[in-house]
Amino acid sequence: MPKMIVPESLKARTEELQYAPAVRAGDMVFLSGVIAALKDGEAATDEAYFRATDEAFAEIDMILREAGGSVADIVDMTGYHVDFRGHLGPVMQAKAKWMPGPDFPAFTLIGITELYNPLGFVEIKVRAYIPE
Repeated sequence: MPKMIVPESLKARTEELQYAPAVRAGDMVFLSGVIAALKDGEAATDEAYFRATDEAFAEIDMILREAGGSVADIVDMTGYHVDFRGHLGPVMQAKAKWMPGPDFPAFTLIGITELYNPLGFVEIKVRAYIPE
């Protein structure tokens, strides 16, 4: 039976948007997308893109820790990007910080036109293998 995973800090958002931050189905954990977004009024710089992506990976790690794992357990990742040219370098730097290798997950990059958060520039969706 699938089980919803909701860290305490995401309970209000979960109730407001009526979604699960993650769902466990056996040994697999499926996360909803996590958006990396600039802060209101923040300049679109490489540093800002890195900071926001780093925060998104920290949220992903927090959700996976609630499921008993971490980013090291990610087997598949998809990035939905609003503007590849504008932010891909800093996004990949943040990914390298959280996933230094030598083993990497499968990774797909998809270009899109917009995200739920209008200040968002990438949404990261992952699947992890975390044995029960």
